[in-house]
Amino acid sequence: MEYTTIWETRKQNQLFLLRNIFEQNNIDYRFLDEKNTSGLAVRVQVVRGQEEKAGALLRENGLLKDPSPGAERVTPTKFWIWLFVALFIIIVAAVIINWWMR
Repeated sequence: MEYTTIWETRKQNQLFLLRNIFEQNNIDYRFLDEKNTSGLAVRVQVVRGQEEKAGALLRENGLLKDPSPGAERVTPTKFWIWLFVALFIIIVAAVIINWWMR
């Protein structure tokens, strides 16, 4: 049988969840590098021909998310801008509170 990698994870609880989901839906699967989960990603593989069904189960259970159109990732630039704005607001609020308490 030929297997195809459909997903990777580092979290042991997700592997237990996947094991139960796949067994309940009669999907032939295997986990590679399962014994080395401390720092390595575990690859989840299914038999060729069952990729779509397994992917649908991953999406259905919230493990695999479809990118929605128009949804943007937070870029590092946006992250730093929002962080700077938040810190600036906190500093201004602290100065105003300090001035008001005198």
